[in-house]
Amino acid sequence: MVRNIKLYLSFFGASIKKMMEYRVDCLVGMISQIAFQIIELIFIWIIFQNTDNIAGWTFEHLLLLYGVMMLAISVTDLLFDSTYDIGKRLIRKGKFDTILLRPVHPLISVLGESETSTALGYIVLSIVLIVSMLIKLQISITFSLIIKIIYFGILGGFIIGGIQTIFSITGFWTYKSNEVVWSVFQLHKLAEYPIEIYNKFIRIIITFILPFAFASYYPTLDYLIGDQTSLIFIVPLIVVVIWIIAIILWNWALKKYRSTGN
Repeated sequence: MVRNIKLYLSFFGASIKKMMEYRVDCLVGMISQIAFQIIELIFIWIIFQNTDNIAGWTFEHLLLLYGVMMLAISVTDLLFDSTYDIGKRLIRKGKFDTILLRPVHPLISVLGESETSTALGYIVLSIVLIVSMLIKLQISITFSLIIKIIYFGILGGFIIGGIQTIFSITGFWTYKSNEVVWSVFQLHKLAEYPIEIYNKFIRIIITFILPFAFASYYPTLDYLIGDQTSLIFIVPLIVVVIWIIAIILWNWALKKYRSTGN
């Protein structure tokens, strides 16, 4: 495991250097993502021009929830973006065959090739949102709260990244997994709003089947009302379970892999 972690960090470091070689492209990508997220925030603002709250959540509460989810998404983009299109980028072009020649598990190599500038934009805007909303809601920003935000931000990113990795195996058969991964990934937007507004079926899906709620809703609830929800304590367990499933499914998919003959 230690060897795999070192190899992953080596691959990831090389990918970051590669991304930073094109500074203007990186900056443009970051700015464009910030602009896109600002448009979504304007949409939330428009909603609150017609109501004071959504299921008891005020405008400030919802922006805090949005910022927490965005922080998790930034971790996902930074660490697991390469799983998004392995079918089109690696398998279809025959590049996955070269990865199989390396003396390391292919998933380590794939994860280490993540190189997205959008994560930087997400990080900047999420931190600004979270800090400003905590101040506006008069919640003391203590050292322990900062650690907790970072902790749940990383765990949330691993939850979403694990889900994305699980569905990336469709690329072994379709050779173009990005549509499937993107469709599942977009369900995270359901967790950008309080789950009280959904029916029981959707709550079960985003809490226990595709647990996006543990990346945003429950951590935000913890910041607002303190340790009054026991569900927050199973977040690390959810991360472990998701990644065990992801690794098992990846190993199974690898056994079914057939080169495209490119």
